[in-house]
Amino acid sequence: MKFFPTSFFLAVLSLLICLIGFNYLFITSLGIAFSVYILLEFTDKLGKVVPIKEFITLIASFQWIVGAKIGYNIGKVHYKYYMYVDEDTYMTYIVPGVIFFYLGLKLIRSNLSIIAVKRFMQKNRTAAKRLAYFLLTIGLLSFMISKIVRLPAVAFIFYLTNLLIYVAVIHFMILFPNKKWQLFIISIGFFFLFSLGSGLFHDLIITAAFLLFFLFSERTKMRLKIGVLLFGLFSLYTLQLVKGDYREIIWESNKNANPIEAFFSVLEAEFAPANPVVNTVQLNKNAELEEQTTINTRLNQGWIISKIMDNVPHNQEYLQGKTIMESIEAAVLPRFLFPNKKGANDALINFRKITGIDITRGTSMGLSVIGEFYANYGQVGGWLAMLIYGLFLAIFIKMLQNIIAGGSPLILLWLIFFFFQVVKAETDFIKIFNHLIKSFLFFIFIQFGSSLLGMDLLLNKRMQYE
Repeated sequence: MKFFPTSFFLAVLSLLICLIGFNYLFITSLGIAFSVYILLEFTDKLGKVVPIKEFITLIASFQWIVGAKIGYNIGKVHYKYYMYVDEDTYMTYIVPGVIFFYLGLKLIRSNLSIIAVKRFMQKNRTAAKRLAYFLLTIGLLSFMISKIVRLPAVAFIFYLTNLLIYVAVIHFMILFPNKKWQLFIISIGFFFLFSLGSGLFHDLIITAAFLLFFLFSERTKMRLKIGVLLFGLFSLYTLQLVKGDYREIIWESNKNANPIEAFFSVLEAEFAPANPVVNTVQLNKNAELEEQTTINTRLNQGWIISKIMDNVPHNQEYLQGKTIMESIEAAVLPRFLFPNKKGANDALINFRKITGIDITRGTSMGLSVIGEFYANYGQVGGWLAMLIYGLFLAIFIKMLQNIIAGGSPLILLWLIFFFFQVVKAETDFIKIFNHLIKSFLFFIFIQFGSSLLGMDLLLNKRMQYE
């Protein structure tokens, strides 16, 4: 039996269980079933293709649908982090919006096969190794300089250049398939140590997911993929559980505390057996509810979207595409000619206006594209915008392959470079579009610069693959 019918069957089974077993709303059940389908499709494609489209949809589904449903089940237990509109109203907008987005992604097909990449790199192994070491060197140099030099004007350039480390690691995982597990573990350990220093783990999670695309082969058994994903989910759960307490230690000590010792002390405190004297049933229930609420707050982007739906248009009129146009202008117009154009810092102003929540500078919260589309165009307009947004991303991938890469399969190893911000379901449109455009221009620039040094980033001059 092919996997598509199996994944479809399990999705339908999930729909029936939600409807009959749990008595969920049909639209909620449909959303959960769709999330199950995307999860199974993503898992099946690991090792065969680069499942970038499924990955973006998967994160959105879990943060906008699954996390939101958990939020509705928990109810209002926090003065701010709760669902502001009823479940039917919320899911009626979100579930079709996510499905329309996925349809947009699928309207234009792309060859994302990893097999072509492997064949090409093995036939051009010497040149590919030189390229991998070149990218790693540039990325590490940029990383070290960015830790010493603090210049806001070039911070984004350093950010993009630092991403070359991830691209290099992917090159090495393809070049040395017998050592890809060791490379994966060492790389995640390296990025984890630096995440400990800042107390910020989001980039670590995204990096691990992108590297996971290339960890398996087309012959890897489904049970191994599921096992690794379950371990990853458990690690993510643990990280979300302890990072709040860990940040308090690190940030209050002005990062003078030993990060490794602090992390493991928090980990030990979280999982250590409770004192039997004070371990009452009621305390256990309260602690469990607080723990569940805390973790779901970080998973659930839906509470912010629901706040947008509660605030717009009741207190704030629909913006009629204003923030979307400002985002496009901010990404494509040069600042030296348009000094008053909007920037990423304006996302905070938009967040306050659209949600009605007065957050302080430095607080990390985003509207998400589906929330921002609702604030601009309403429900039906938001659905259409999600379809167009998915189609735009599909066209962008196709353009990278056919125009920028000239057919070179190595462009697939660069998707982490272009989509590092795009996959984040909570990110504002201005950050997503700005990253796409700036990474695209920067890639062209470094491709030109590296060619002057005799290094072709896509090895287009050595097109010997079949």
